[in-house]
Amino acid sequence: MQMSMGRDSPGLAHKPPRTSRACDRCRRQKLKCDSSRPCVLCTRAGHDCETSQRAARRARRRNGGGDLHKSSGVHKSIAPAISVGSPATPLASVVVETYATESSTSYPEHSPKEPQSGANASTIDFARRVFNEEEAGRTLTGASIPGDTGAPTLDNSLWHLTEVELPPEDVMLALIDAYFDRMQWFIMLFHEPSFQQTARRILSRTSWRRQDLSSTMAVLAVAMIGLQCVLPDQSWRGHELLRHYSIDGTKLMHELINEIRIHLLDISIDCRVEAVQVCFLMSSYYVYHNSPSIAWTVSGMAVRSAYALDLYTKSSRCDDIVMDEIRSRCWNHAIVGDTFTSVIYGRPSSIDTGLVALHSLKDMDDLMIDPILLNNECIPDDMRQTTTAGFFAAKYEIYNIIRYILSRFRRLQLRKEKMEEDLQCIAEASQDSEEQLIRWRKTVPRLFDFEVWSHNNRLERFHQQIENLPPRAKAQAEIIVLQAACLQLTYDGALIQACRPLLEQKITSACSQYVVNAICRSLRTATTAALRISRIPVLQFKHHFAESFASLQQFTAGVILCISPTSQPFSAIAHEAKTGVMRIIHASTAFGPHNRIAKQTAQLLTELLKVTIEREMSSALRGGPSSSRDVPDSSVNSTIQQVPLDHPVPQSSSCQNTSSSLLPMSTSGGPRHPKKCTGSFEQIHQPGGLANMTIQPSFEPSECPSANIFEQLDDTFGAFGELMFNLIPDDQSSAWNWGRTFP
Repeated sequence: MQMSMGRDSPGLAHKPPRTSRACDRCRRQKLKCDSSRPCVLCTRAGHDCETSQRAARRARRRNGGGDLHKSSGVHKSIAPAISVGSPATPLASVVVETYATESSTSYPEHSPKEPQSGANASTIDFARRVFNEEEAGRTLTGASIPGDTGAPTLDNSLWHLTEVELPPEDVMLALIDAYFDRMQWFIMLFHEPSFQQTARRILSRTSWRRQDLSSTMAVLAVAMIGLQCVLPDQSWRGHELLRHYSIDGTKLMHELINEIRIHLLDISIDCRVEAVQVCFLMSSYYVYHNSPSIAWTVSGMAVRSAYALDLYTKSSRCDDIVMDEIRSRCWNHAIVGDTFTSVIYGRPSSIDTGLVALHSLKDMDDLMIDPILLNNECIPDDMRQTTTAGFFAAKYEIYNIIRYILSRFRRLQLRKEKMEEDLQCIAEASQDSEEQLIRWRKTVPRLFDFEVWSHNNRLERFHQQIENLPPRAKAQAEIIVLQAACLQLTYDGALIQACRPLLEQKITSACSQYVVNAICRSLRTATTAALRISRIPVLQFKHHFAESFASLQQFTAGVILCISPTSQPFSAIAHEAKTGVMRIIHASTAFGPHNRIAKQTAQLLTELLKVTIEREMSSALRGGPSSSRDVPDSSVNSTIQQVPLDHPVPQSSSCQNTSSSLLPMSTSGGPRHPKKCTGSFEQIHQPGGLANMTIQPSFEPSECPSANIFEQLDDTFGAFGELMFNLIPDDQSSAWNWGRTFP
């Protein structure tokens, strides 16, 4: 551990007495008390350290010996939002209405109140029950025994930073503000008001006690992410501060990263919630901007720390609303982050959501929406929400569905040479997955529904009306739109993910009509979703941390859109698909060189589009079935059909002729009758124009993708996985190898 330590000589003059029980103050505030008397926390706060024998006996009688003392620090861990010795956030300032979306999957409805016995009990917990620590007068808290998550006794030494010299406090606070403006709306791990309080306490000093290590690293990690977002943004006012103090922003960011890296194991030893927060922030940075290999490892550390802290439980002993909500936010993101890495790396997830559930959210003070926005005429009554908790609840739920979808596909027992039964299993899983996502789509609050924002130019009018609002209200309005777009990207990306396993199968003469129709349907669904992604104005994500996430979704959409021109050369849908790829390439180029995923997306899709156009020409010259149809010049102004996003894509006429007993039918009802409207494609692409309108491609079974189409897709996906995430070429478990969805 590379820390410069200084000893407090008065604290080492004599050996303090030790006890196995927490002091009264630490018990009341659910703090992590040590065995020394007086304890370190009481000493720091200037309180008398007293241990009541009577309270311990009363608790033992009340619980019948079952509620034994646990040294894991699970519900006593100090969250970064609460500083030791400071009063908790007043309850009057926190609204505690619970928000949870209706689950569309069969997960546990509620998280367990406490760790359950049996399978969830560790060896050390069993030993404590048998040993009965309180009656024996000693404790099993060695932290070296396998299964013991208790934090070791830490000394009261002073330490200081060794890899970075922190800039002045006003610079650090500006970076922290940038984090909460550009990251917190996307990944919520903290409670902003109380974290700001902790940050000011940490930044007011140049050396800290050992107990402040985790909180200090959380402050550095938040500042680092904020700096990553604003460095390429020349409009950020903080650049004036950097120039005033002659600070090299890039150098400062690398120094912050190095300081955090050398302390990752130390904060894991502390066993506090900051270990989860810091590891997730570092993983988020590494996966998009630096080293995806480290991102995988550090993400695993975050999940393990969340398990060690029992964040999957809702503690009945946690009286602090803010601390309890921080635990819930961290656990919910643990499920999201674990699912995201599973999608990216093509590896099994670490969290078993069959045993644990998402936590419901509370409408906390830092989620409140400015009343000025709610009174805007572009937000009707049925769209109004008092907080942004609805966005996070919807986001958590769709990732839970994605996790279920991935798990279902991976559990399929398929043969190497897939038979008809295997293809039918894949088709059923794909259809069921699509229906689950459609049901989720219906539960999205209208305020965060991008289809609603895109209807009747509402988004365009909204942007015009917020120009004269106060800066904070205007920024919050823009973030609400970004959150709606983020959910739309996630939904369409999940639809493509659900369709890919079926699209990757090769159609042969032995395939039944059921399988052929299912593949046709999957191609329509994936193409429609990819076209919607191509129309989302992703440049609004620029200089927000989520811009790399948007680029990642656009890359997948661009690859899908390259299928149609080859399978249906010079058709209307082929033209729409190529135009969609061009939109994605232009948007990726506009992000600039600082976005490495956007840069690679532009390069790879440009190469793929060139190959696609060449193959489209070759296919047409060979006189394929699709080229025999006359494509009118008006295909540029192609017919568009309005299909609500919460309905499945209708079957084409060729597929509808098949017996209904063979076709997978949606449980969400039949499609509505479409209304035709025409207009130039560039008009359709105007921001807020037609994100809710969907191309209705008409695919014939004979036009479904053939084996030779996927060769270039495999090369493109594989190159992206190798360049972006350091994945091994031809890794059978990689999600970036086309045709290898199933290990």
